[in-house]
Amino acid sequence: MIRQRNSLRFGFLAAFLLIAALGASAQSQWDINLTIPYYAGVQSDSGDLGTFTEYLFLLPNVKWTYYFGSETLHFGPSLQLWTLIFESALYPALSLESNLGDFVLNASFGGGAFLFFGLVNDGAFESVFLPEMSVAYRLGKRKIFSVGTGVMFLIAPGTADLDEFAFIGNAFARWTF
Repeated sequence: MIRQRNSLRFGFLAAFLLIAALGASAQSQWDINLTIPYYAGVQSDSGDLGTFTEYLFLLPNVKWTYYFGSETLHFGPSLQLWTLIFESALYPALSLESNLGDFVLNASFGGGAFLFFGLVNDGAFESVFLPEMSVAYRLGKRKIFSVGTGVMFLIAPGTADLDEFAFIGNAFARWTF
């Protein structure tokens, strides 16, 4: 069991280093986000069972993407890291981004494999998926800073009916390099 966990960790680390080495080209993009969730809920047959969050808190997120395609519309594999300070989760995703002047539309579909580190260090292959959609407005001369809003979904086909899913609406500040 320990050997299997170590080989899983080594596989995640090797994949991350390989992708990071490939990402040194001009087509790679780093996004650093400060996200504030403002609405959480569950969509089911009985309707939207959601509520606005009572307390606002920051969730840091880092996303690395290796894009293919034109500047206007590009897609590629990515790694996303979400942290709650004491615990972090890293997972792969496929991202699609469209640059429309000062506006940026982004969609991604991630999950399936997770690497957790912090208080609990573990890796898992789970049928849990995290699709996301967002729109942002770029500010400043260099256009590296943007503010926007988006939604993240939690879909777990093995544990719930596909007619039911959780979602979180969020606002964010993003730095893109």
